[in-house]
Amino acid sequence: MKYIFSILFVVLGMFVQAQEFIIKTVELTPDKVILHYDLIDSTKNRTFTVYVYTSRDNFLAPLTRTSGDIGLEVKPGSNRRITWNSKEELGAYFEGDVELEVRGRVYIPFIRFDGFNEVKSRKRAVPFLVKWSGGTQQNILNFQLYKNEKLVYTFPNVPNSHEYKLTIPSSVSPGDNYRLKVSDSKNKDQQVVSSGFNIKRKVPLALKALPIIALGGAAYALAGSSKGSSDLSEPPPAPTTK
Repeated sequence: MKYIFSILFVVLGMFVQAQEFIIKTVELTPDKVILHYDLIDSTKNRTFTVYVYTSRDNFLAPLTRTSGDIGLEVKPGSNRRITWNSKEELGAYFEGDVELEVRGRVYIPFIRFDGFNEVKSRKRAVPFLVKWSGGTQQNILNFQLYKNEKLVYTFPNVPNSHEYKLTIPSSVSPGDNYRLKVSDSKNKDQQVVSSGFNIKRKVPLALKALPIIALGGAAYALAGSSKGSSDLSEPPPAPTTK
């Protein structure tokens, strides 16, 4: 497999001041490509969207088998790193030249959640309303539920009506580190990710166990009643005839 690198870093936004993007080194292994870069920005508290594209699909969709300082809200700084699992993305038997392209821009969320990030817990099988602002009527949205970096469930083709009722299915495992990613179905560059939250069962396990305990108690009572009946006094002897 041969790699040809083409670095394109586009910064979008109004009143943009000086940014500097430098690929410092590139590491090649049998399975991965590791890009080391610096992203210097003169404006404080600004973050960037950074993705890597390849010539395999004519640079249409960002690579998915990536990790590190990539994706939404990447903070500027030195010694940033992107790891691409090329073997996993292209296949173990891929042969040919691959041109890579790094693209970045100032991160500006195309929609904003309204109150969603303040709620830190959600229940399975219980509908809840998600509200947001921004975007246009032409936006058709995909709501994706992630646990850490793993996609768990997708609510596709949601109209940009600024509110939508979601129900997390019972098949989703309870736990922490869940996030909701919202993206435009026709423009993957437009994405927003919620803050983290946890998912709980609709009915806690302790409450589910109560009927079992109650049934067990009833069974014990019946057993005790049955045992008690065997302790009744013997009937009086039959009268004798003279």
